[in-house]
Amino acid sequence: MKKRIVAVLMTVAMAASLLAGCGVPKSNDKSSGGDSGEKVFRYSTNTEATTLDPTKANCVSDNEIQHAVTEGLVRNTGGEITPGVAKDWTVSDDGLVYTFNLNPDAKWSDGEQIKAQDFVYSWQRLMNPETAAPYAFIGEYVKNGLEVEKGEKDPTELGIVAKDDTTLEVTLVHPTSYFLSLIGASAQFAPVRQDIVEKYGADFAADAEKNVYSGPYILTSAKNQKWIFEPNENYWDKENIHLDRVELSYVQNTETALAMYESGDLDYAKVPSAAVEKYEGKDQTYRDGSVDYYYFNCNGENAAMKNKNFRLALNYAFNRNANNKLVNMGVHAPSNSVVFSGLKGVETTYGEESNLKSYPLDGDEAKAKEYLNAALKELGLSSASDITVTITTSDNDSSKKQAEACQEMWKKSLGINVEINQITYAEVLKRHQSGEFDIIWGGWVSDYDDPYSYLELYKSDCAYNYTRYSNPEVDKLLNATQTETDAAKRMEMLHQVEQIVIDDGVMLPQGERNVHYLVDKDVKGLVNYYCGVNLDWIYADVEQ
Repeated sequence: MKKRIVAVLMTVAMAASLLAGCGVPKSNDKSSGGDSGEKVFRYSTNTEATTLDPTKANCVSDNEIQHAVTEGLVRNTGGEITPGVAKDWTVSDDGLVYTFNLNPDAKWSDGEQIKAQDFVYSWQRLMNPETAAPYAFIGEYVKNGLEVEKGEKDPTELGIVAKDDTTLEVTLVHPTSYFLSLIGASAQFAPVRQDIVEKYGADFAADAEKNVYSGPYILTSAKNQKWIFEPNENYWDKENIHLDRVELSYVQNTETALAMYESGDLDYAKVPSAAVEKYEGKDQTYRDGSVDYYYFNCNGENAAMKNKNFRLALNYAFNRNANNKLVNMGVHAPSNSVVFSGLKGVETTYGEESNLKSYPLDGDEAKAKEYLNAALKELGLSSASDITVTITTSDNDSSKKQAEACQEMWKKSLGINVEINQITYAEVLKRHQSGEFDIIWGGWVSDYDDPYSYLELYKSDCAYNYTRYSNPEVDKLLNATQTETDAAKRMEMLHQVEQIVIDDGVMLPQGERNVHYLVDKDVKGLVNYYCGVNLDWIYADVEQ
């Protein structure tokens, strides 16, 4: 979820908040359903969903909901691509044309057959600029996608055609090895019913009842910061759906969520960094693919942030090891890279194959001052105290603590003025888009298992280029990776892009997240994955 999801981010909110929880009422039912015999799975999120419209999904929380109630052509479960609405598919010899044969038994929750035209409408709606879908850029892989997104061509010219009710043909701009992974993990590629959208207009998906669902579950309630899911009785693979109900609660404070788990009101809860040691041996862990950054506005109003040497000074003055211990209790992995190291490489992982030369994890104060002095000269300033930068971050204590760590390091090592502006998470997302910031907290989790998902954020025309960075060499290399068929050569191009971004000090990487969690012993079949959907409970079960 670039999701890029969201995807998101952002795709992911800060790990903890000391604000009060949402007050979710206690339940006396256990995961087994108590005396009712129902199989119920209850968990929480500390990032509230932004929309119930799959086309407009914009973060991991959105995508996790849509992963349950929508079904794309294929399903990506922990990296394994399996049939979704499409029972099978073929790919042309040149890798450009995918022909999907839809399962005639695939139906909407109201019993109507899911047809190829439903995908055509959905994808055209995604790319139509009038929709203003935040994730429209992921459709640029489809023929004419970019031109449609820019309003230069009509959505009907998008490279997706319904040959008949059960045959869908998709033409790509160039061969894309991760195309199936992308459409299998991104809700934006799920079908949407045109008659339902037109029926409700602006109120489409405004609540659970104003939609129909293509996935294994339906959303029966979405209110009071709680989402209730029940099996879709018309789902083609319902025999493999075991849960009777899923309850997802928005609990802003992870400590509150942990207390709810301890009292039996949740079956799954993330463990805050401060509590990891307490639950050692009882918890489980996975790497969720999230890389935490501070985005630098390379083309904003603050002249200092436009200066490469100043941005490098900030990076070299930042002690990532100390920051991880102070802010995350040493739980996460300090990072000085753009791309999540655990992604697939050519033969091993991206991180193992990388020869990136980056900022020292302990920082380098002497080097930082060298870059600062060069910046002062270029900016025509006599003193570091003439520079003021503002860190914009979300309004919870964890975010504040992280910003204060930067503030202290930069004041101590560089002597610059650092201010902190805390706003709501929703407002942070708006500032990403508007560019109203000097430095802003963010992060990214990949939509598919390829480093391009992280690196395209620094492409001049990317909708998620929050840094406003522009480098013709980066654009050239990234474009070349989309047509290069030699896997090793392509990966080398991606490594080159990452090195350029690091050398230009475009952003400040902080760390990769290790998620610690507790899960009820009776819950089986949960899947954790580092792309798109971190927690996949679709095929989970509860032992009774």
